[in-house]
Amino acid sequence: MKLPPAILIAETNFHNAWARAVRHVLRDGMQVTIGDLSEPKPIKDACVLFELTGNAIMQIESRELHPQFPFQHIDQYCQGFTREYLSEYVKKPELEQFSYLYFERLAMYEGFDQIRRLRECLAIQKKVGITSNRDQAITWHPKIDLGGVSPPCLQRVQIRYLGGAENGVDVHLTWRSRDLYTAWQANIVAIIDMLNREVIRPNNCRIVRLIDYADSLHIYESDKEAERVKPLPVSPQK
Repeated sequence: MKLPPAILIAETNFHNAWARAVRHVLRDGMQVTIGDLSEPKPIKDACVLFELTGNAIMQIESRELHPQFPFQHIDQYCQGFTREYLSEYVKKPELEQFSYLYFERLAMYEGFDQIRRLRECLAIQKKVGITSNRDQAITWHPKIDLGGVSPPCLQRVQIRYLGGAENGVDVHLTWRSRDLYTAWQANIVAIIDMLNREVIRPNNCRIVRLIDYADSLHIYESDKEAERVKPLPVSPQK
């Protein structure tokens, strides 16, 4: 029996982390069908762990996207991770709302603001100079999501203080499912933009590493343009 491969991608270039992952999944991914009987979706699938450091973090924070990434409306997408957008969104009739918003799940989890609490927890880590692996926010509501038709892809955000001259922070993102070709770069840019604004920069800290893990990172069979994705040339100085 063929198994979905487990892939590690360590990169200092955000664009090429995506391009390399696309090539890996197209070449080595397991061909399976996800969804349900009403909407089966053939995909190439893999379990992928990314380690992004150095210039990759700066590219993410600058909202840079690979020129072949199919979704380029990144400023508008990032707006959906702001408190201003959320305050207007929750006033909409239920029929006009989505199944979920990541920021809604994080900032309004059963009436509890996990993002504000993460900011407070990071402040404590920094003050005492001891990192913690306990400070995380989650999106999963078992009563709604277990067996549901539209559970959130993002599962967990963990923030760890690493210290040093940069007041470095390690960010971990965990996903149950991920659309690699059309969503991966935009997801990361928007989430890191939100975490910097809400949690990390208010504590005068800086992200020095991003760990991004997906149980199921996939490319849909219908996304034929993914086969044309190429890495970008990188300056030796970077």
